[in-house]
Amino acid sequence: MHLMLVNDDGIHAPGLRALCDAATAAGHRVSICAPDCERSAASHSITLRRGLRARKVDYPGAETAYAADGTPADCAGLGLYLIPGVDAVLSGINNGSNMGGACVYSGTVGAATEASMSGTPALAVSLCAYNSDDYAAAAKLAMGVVDWMSDHPLPRGAIYNLNVPAIPYEQILGVRAASMAETYLDSPNYVETQTDEGVEYRYAHGDDSVTQFDPGSDVMLTRAGYASLTKLTWNLRLDAPDPDPSGIRL
Repeated sequence: MHLMLVNDDGIHAPGLRALCDAATAAGHRVSICAPDCERSAASHSITLRRGLRARKVDYPGAETAYAADGTPADCAGLGLYLIPGVDAVLSGINNGSNMGGACVYSGTVGAATEASMSGTPALAVSLCAYNSDDYAAAAKLAMGVVDWMSDHPLPRGAIYNLNVPAIPYEQILGVRAASMAETYLDSPNYVETQTDEGVEYRYAHGDDSVTQFDPGSDVMLTRAGYASLTKLTWNLRLDAPDPDPSGIRL
């Protein structure tokens, strides 16, 4: 297959390097369109009010590689415009997990979703550890999921979201279909810094709160030693009975 790789950690990220190495070792053709610097937590944002710039770069193992000055979703869409014949898009491997409520913020998930909305099957891949020096197990597992995806296609606009525990490949218990854990950020914190221009407020990650410990959720499965695989889609509509709006006064 011809795989296009994208991420939100930037073109020099070790997770992207590991994914490229695993894909070429598995016999796939590889192309890349990734941000020229880290764009974490960009979600599904795209650039509208200026033009994008993409420069070709040398990337060992890739037929073509672009570093673009846009968001992860920009890179997914622009890459599919610039690179012909892509069979599937892999987004990652992310530095840290993308499970539960974190998927709302994730540039990794946003890039994969943009690719799928553009009509190309997509997989988001994340490692459940920060600043790891070993992405090989997650990359190897992602190759197995990509092959499996060919026989298990999703509708346009839907993606698979893979989260891999940070343990040796031989210790991963398997891949399990997962629900999204009900996780929320409790009271996000901001750090105040005095600058020449005044006070600057810098976002500081609050505590992740898991409200229901469902053993079949992505968080609980990865804690148990499984890789979790979740289906996500652009459709944000709540799957619950519709309210009756007839009582709203105009």
